[in-house]
Amino acid sequence: MHSHWRDCQEWSKIGLPLSTTSNEACKMYDAVVTQYVGWYEEDSVGGMEGSMGKMMQADPDFVMGKVIGAWFQLGGKSTNTDEKLKQYVEGLVQSAQSNNLTSREKQHVDAIQLWAEKYPFSCPIS
Repeated sequence: MHSHWRDCQEWSKIGLPLSTTSNEACKMYDAVVTQYVGWYEEDSVGGMEGSMGKMMQADPDFVMGKVIGAWFQLGGKSTNTDEKLKQYVEGLVQSAQSNNLTSREKQHVDAIQLWAEKYPFSCPIS
């Protein structure tokens, strides 16, 4: 189906810069988001699971990669009842504090943290 994935420069060109220098991480982030939104598995990148693995292997500190990983892990869970999820979200928040992130990326991290800690209540949107 899809064969061209956006690299770092292409994400910046459309006004959505990502705080990684890894073109492979950016491309696999695009693959994950595209598959999720399109509700399909792209075999050329190993489906959702393969794309996630390649993305995090390309840049283990890629915050938006961690954000989307947290999104998938949350699925009705809370850090109040799931210790593994709590540690994952705490690691995400910690890595977000030590990186030079865009405001949009920081807001994604904040939303994941609020959702994880306050589930089943909704996150405030400002």
